[in-house]
Amino acid sequence: MPLGRLKPSRVLGIERFSDFGEFRANEVLGLGTSTPLRPREFSLTRAILPLRDGLFVFQRAFARELDVDVGTDRGIGLVVPFSFHSVSNGREVDNSTVNVVRGKVPVRSIERQPNTYLMMRFNSDMRHRGWADYDTGLGFFRTQDDPMARLRAAIVEMFSLASDCNDPREFEASNRPIQETLLAGLDATLVAADALTARRGSYDRHRKLIAHLDDVAALFGSKPLYSDDLAAALGVSVRTLQIATQAVHGVSLHHYLRLKRLWSVRVQLMTGGNGMTVKAAALGNGFWHLGDFSRGYRLAFGETPSETLANGRRPFHLGIGA
Repeated sequence: MPLGRLKPSRVLGIERFSDFGEFRANEVLGLGTSTPLRPREFSLTRAILPLRDGLFVFQRAFARELDVDVGTDRGIGLVVPFSFHSVSNGREVDNSTVNVVRGKVPVRSIERQPNTYLMMRFNSDMRHRGWADYDTGLGFFRTQDDPMARLRAAIVEMFSLASDCNDPREFEASNRPIQETLLAGLDATLVAADALTARRGSYDRHRKLIAHLDDVAALFGSKPLYSDDLAAALGVSVRTLQIATQAVHGVSLHHYLRLKRLWSVRVQLMTGGNGMTVKAAALGNGFWHLGDFSRGYRLAFGETPSETLANGRRPFHLGIGA
């Protein structure tokens, strides 16, 4: 999705520069000095989106040399490539590589083409999720095609929704589920599969943890299930829950929680009566991308949410045979 298709809204800021003399750097991951390689072709567009726990800047930059102390004073910074190639501190970085920075790191980068990427700054250091296990530095995480494609799709949908939304209160209600989807994509790209392998002899402990997870999830009732909340309620890290769900059920934590949320929607659609709507049930259970929700629902249950709702509204007749 070209950035040019995004339009400003009450929740999404858009900045466009066609003159290098007017260009201002964005401070999301540190200020630096840019030298355009082709000044006559200068152009930059960025979309700025603050979410509940961080700041996200989607940017198409210009061919340049860049000197910057990249990073953040607290939390963690990431760069997700869309169309990208650079040589940073002598290392070639391309479309398959997510950059993760802790602290501040001096970087000299040569970008010989206009690059498109998302810069993210989270307020949390995300150590509880198992990301980037080092204290200070810039890490390069090469990803598989499918997780990267899903992550990019979630980012595009996030910014498209923000671009179309002019009610800050409505977007605020979607803020948490949007971030949960983004975290799921980042978990899949930044946490290696072997890091989620349970230790030998730990199955019983993980099975008990999952049983406890199910009990806690049931107490949440109709409230959406978010990985951070559940981990906090259980007194463990998100990474520990990830290992446990993988060991016991063979699926990721996010997939497991998504199935629980789909079941919660299904129960509400079957029992909610005439006042229930598909949209209300989906949003109430943390599904913000309704197209993706509908596809997942049909895959899980073999019918559309609307069909479930219609069947739930049909009166039940008890027939007595002769």
